Amino acid sequence: MYLAIAAYVLWSLGGLMVLFMFCCCSAIKIGIAIMKATAKFVAQNLRIYILPLVSNIMIIAWCLLWFWGGLYLYTVGYAKPRPGLEFMTEIMWDEYTKPVIVYYILGLFWVNAFLIGATQFIIAAAAVIWYFDQGSDKKQDCVGTGMKWLFRYHLGTVAFGSMIIAICQTIRVVFEYYRRKIQSVNKTKIVEAILCMTSYCLWCLEKCIKFITKNAYIQCAVTSENFCTSAWNAFTLMIKHAARFGWGNSIGFLLVFFGTCGIGSLTAFGCYIYVSQTTTFEVSSPIPPAIFVGFIACYIAWIFLSVFSFASDALLQAFLLDEELRFAGKNRPVEFAEFAEDF
Repeated sequence: MYLAIAAYVLWSLGGLMVLFMFCCCSAIKIGIAIMKATAKFVAQNLRIYILPLVSNIMIIAWCLLWFWGGLYLYTVGYAKPRPGLEFMTEIMWDEYTKPVIVYYILGLFWVNAFLIGATQFIIAAAAVIWYFDQGSDKKQDCVGTGMKWLFRYHLGTVAFGSMIIAICQTIRVVFEYYRRKIQSVNKTKIVEAILCMTSYCLWCLEKCIKFITKNAYIQCAVTSENFCTSAWNAFTLMIKHAARFGWGNSIGFLLVFFGTCGIGSLTAFGCYIYVSQTTTFEVSSPIPPAIFVGFIACYIAWIFLSVFSFASDALLQAFLLDEELRFAGKNRPVEFAEFAEDF
């Protein structure tokens, strides 16, 4: 009986999904065209994959430098014996140390968000330049021009957007610190529920800010407006074209998810076969190294496929701007020619 009910529910959801797809055929066609154009953009600008590599190296170097300085900052204070364990001491801070530590944590998140935001802006600018450069006689260096736009015109835009993300992340860290303090003193279920809900709301806020900031960088690359104007334009654009953004993001999510899982699984399987069949490495079981290699492959694949997904988001906003201008120019990818013929 329960299996029959589950089958009816799944068939009903499947029917609604098919009906929904028929109602959004035009949005799905645009999403497919975006994926095709993104593949061509990436193939013609392979240097774009150097950006996340450089960004990750700089983030790792910055985190190591930050941790090294944090050790010195943590020891600022005086040693005090622990209650009940007098042979062990703990570092006690004065009233001025905690604000400095919060500011230091803010610096960590700000620089990290800035490096990520700079990479996102360059990718978005390169994609937008490539979109409006198709069909022209003189091709531009999309990645180089995107870097020029960043350092000459929009460095403050990325710094302001990354500051907003850093403030939100710092609030989460400070809240988690006091959350542990409160739970150690008051362990009632109501207090735990309120703290859990607040933590979840802050997590949702951070995700929303990152999403809006990412699209604001794209809109800034498209229209060259400041951050606040670009964020508002991106928000209104997503509301106006919710179906197109929904299907485009869904296709991009499926590509990143299944691509990451597929690459990680195949790499782990290859490592398992190699380790189990060769005598070069003597291990008791090939499963742990296969899992480790699979995780590394998933991380690398996720980075590269995220670049593809972000470029597709930038091309989608470039296409929507081109549509708002009623496809006035002729320099656009051939994948969107059929949509321009309707005007």
